[in-house]
Amino acid sequence: MATVPKDVEQNSYVVDLMDRVAPEWHIEFRQFIETGEAQEAFLEYLNQNTTAQDAVEKAFNYQAAQFERLAAELKKRQEPKVSESPSSVVRSSTSSKLAAVVEAAIHTPKERREEVVQTSTAELAASMPADERKVLKEIVRSLETNLSKLADATHSS
Repeated sequence: MATVPKDVEQNSYVVDLMDRVAPEWHIEFRQFIETGEAQEAFLEYLNQNTTAQDAVEKAFNYQAAQFERLAAELKKRQEPKVSESPSSVVRSSTSSKLAAVVEAAIHTPKERREEVVQTSTAELAASMPADERKVLKEIVRSLETNLSKLADATHSS
């Protein structure tokens, strides 16, 4: 079993919230805040435990704030400077469109989220040159891999 590096443990909002959730529900709690999916038994536990509800709310608020920071950063980078070339403006526009896809997904109810992501992704892909789509795909895969590694390290605590 892997151990969580001390710096990851100290900076992880999940670790801080675990104290608010009964130990027998830690795995389900992590799954719920990472995927939005939960078994009925965990949902019943949440309905009866206001401390656990607070932990879920704090986790979702933290995640939303992280995405908002990402969107703001991408938007900041999107604003062209006078000296920028047209190709750099196109790249910046791609960043803001990607941020819009993420923003739309965050604010969509779980049951419609996949549909919204598919539609938004298709629109994003159609607006990008093929070489940029390839690079974006590599970046998304890297993000997924790194987020999974962080989740695995957090799960091992």
